[in-house]
Amino acid sequence: MDKGLIVKVLVVFFALLFLLQPFAMSIQNWSGEGNNGNSDVYQGTANVNVTIYSYGAFLYAEGLTEDQKGQVTANPEVLSIENIGEEGEEVLRITLRDSSKTREVYSGLKNLGIGTMAVAQIGLPEKYTVSLENGTQMEIHGGYTQMLMEPLMKTGREISYVLVVQTDGSSTYGVVEARSYSSEVELEGETEIVSANASAYLFTIAWENRTLDTSALKSDYGEGNVTYNQKDYITFDPPLSAEETVLYKASYVTYISSASASVLANFTNRSRAEADFAGKAVFPDSVLQVNAAAPPNLSFEQEQVKTYRVSFPEKIEGYVLEAEELDIPSELDFSKGENATVVFNATVTGNMILGIKEIHLVKN
Repeated sequence: MDKGLIVKVLVVFFALLFLLQPFAMSIQNWSGEGNNGNSDVYQGTANVNVTIYSYGAFLYAEGLTEDQKGQVTANPEVLSIENIGEEGEEVLRITLRDSSKTREVYSGLKNLGIGTMAVAQIGLPEKYTVSLENGTQMEIHGGYTQMLMEPLMKTGREISYVLVVQTDGSSTYGVVEARSYSSEVELEGETEIVSANASAYLFTIAWENRTLDTSALKSDYGEGNVTYNQKDYITFDPPLSAEETVLYKASYVTYISSASASVLANFTNRSRAEADFAGKAVFPDSVLQVNAAAPPNLSFEQEQVKTYRVSFPEKIEGYVLEAEELDIPSELDFSKGENATVVFNATVTGNMILGIKEIHLVKN
């Protein structure tokens, strides 16, 4: 297969890494059990998939301007906004009319540049393994508790976490720290060709030029024929140490981990980022796709391909793909209704596909 037709990072379903944020908490009486009077409390780490069951009817925010507070209160789903921070600190609690609207309000505020978090009701596996500091392993019971996070995920989804937990040797007594993570996997599944476009053009947009206004293109070619995957993040090679993630936290960074950092959508100063991250930053290109019979008059590097809209099953090798259909370029010829195999490298956490880095179709 022509490797030039494998589209890298064609689709990203979430602002990656994005939601994979560290959380610190101290929780007692996990599942209401406490440590049953046992004076021996052990501490260790565990890799588990945490299930999100629900979100509360509150959002929390810090550092909002007066204008932003006005935008919050203007949302019809917001009942009130109040400061619950200690003296000299402002931590805003936004009360909503209905907890079923938490994700919707969160998304609306985020589109306005207002970041918020919600309390999620989460659960651990029924049993899981904890590795103690001395190397000993224990199998203990999980439970349910609450965790502060961005309400990006639908309820019922799972997120992978490294937890630092306290246990009495039988049950989960407390969670000291929780850090979510993702991993890279290669997946393969059956798909059906829904439709075919005669031709499409892919444009590679350098990271520092990614703030592209596509409104004129959508007006000329139609909303459904223009797709732009803007990469508002950088990755690190080699990965950062835990200390460096704290040391290198810049004002334009909205989230940072050892593997990557999300940045403000309007931050494009590549030279500053290169200096701030001591030359470890890698800047991914953004990808613009236009379905058209003739190439648009754009100054970016382009490639002409055939694209096919394909449907996906609910799960692929146990992972959930939020998008029911995708447009995939291919050098091969397919017909509407034909079955094909899709092969792709994906970023996953828990039972979810967060993003696709390389994808291609194979004839059955």
